[in-house]
Amino acid sequence: MADVGTASKPDFRDGVSLRDLPDGGMLVGRVDAEDALLARRGDALFAVGAHCTHYHGPLADGLIVGDTVRCPWHHACFSLRTGAALRAPALDPIACWRVPRRHQLRRACGALGHGRDRWRASRARLRRDVPARRPHARSRDDRTRRRKPAGRSGDGACRRG
Repeated sequence: MADVGTASKPDFRDGVSLRDLPDGGMLVGRVDAEDALLARRGDALFAVGAHCTHYHGPLADGLIVGDTVRCPWHHACFSLRTGAALRAPALDPIACWRVPRRHQLRRACGALGHGRDRWRASRARLRRDVPARRPHARSRDDRTRRRKPAGRSGDGACRRG
């Protein structure tokens, strides 16, 4: 028996008109039996998995920032172009499909892949997209720590000094 929730969602393989989706908008649907999210940035459309890989949060309720989508629950960040997880707490990528243009319709087809194989293949390209992080001025190991002396005399020394 077919799932009622899956039957009501549009299948992106049948095509979606550009007029149905405003710039910066998102549309929830499916590609075959898998839930998918269609996002528009300018004239480009991206089809990715609809749920966060951390706790299965609904990415359609999240934010699109640049070419990324952010989970509304714990703020995990995924690339719309590759599906790669760019920020913790999510570590695994989401599904990603190509969206070719035919006339005024866009169709999701040809899965780019799932899992770590796709992540390894696109890791070099992603490193160029992600800005370099500045190291902290002081790491936790460099800090000087004051140890509390043990025993009765140590308790008095800590109170005085």
